[in-house]
Amino acid sequence: MAYDALVESLGLITSGLPDRPVRLSRRRRFAPVAVDVDGDVAATRFLRRGVGCYWDETHLLAVDEHGAWRMLGGGGSSSNGGDLTAHDFERARDGLTPYEVALHGGAGVARGDRLLPWGTPWVQSTAVLVGHGIAELQVNGRCLPIPYHGHLIVVWGSRRPPTLTARDGAGRRVATATVSHER
Repeated sequence: MAYDALVESLGLITSGLPDRPVRLSRRRRFAPVAVDVDGDVAATRFLRRGVGCYWDETHLLAVDEHGAWRMLGGGGSSSNGGDLTAHDFERARDGLTPYEVALHGGAGVARGDRLLPWGTPWVQSTAVLVGHGIAELQVNGRCLPIPYHGHLIVVWGSRRPPTLTARDGAGRRVATATVSHER
């Protein structure tokens, strides 16, 4: 069964990730992976079961002039020509050192003819994978808890990309990373 990306994204923005992992099956073809909200822009990330592969999909949203969330666009990818498995996705962080923060590409869309308050029409995101030793990721004052699989999404609508600060279970800073998307 296909999923309604807008409806499912709104659910993530409102309620956050589910407490337990959602397993993919022939009946359940998508699972929420991550969500981030920065003011009036948001990004959601889902793993979707395709034909013979799994897709990692990101959706970018913004609040419109009526105060409602609206889908701007997004994209997806399947690893190595379509052979990404759910197991590969969940075990991807096993290849990282405990305090490593890996940035994996990203998406950016124009917000249409309406500029954000700071003068840019862009909403951008980046996929993040963190090592097992990281308990939370701070992004410009927001605190993103780390899901069991270590995959996150970070969104921003400012001209300057965010700096990410990773903290361990004791709250110590263990790594920093600066996103470097240019438009």
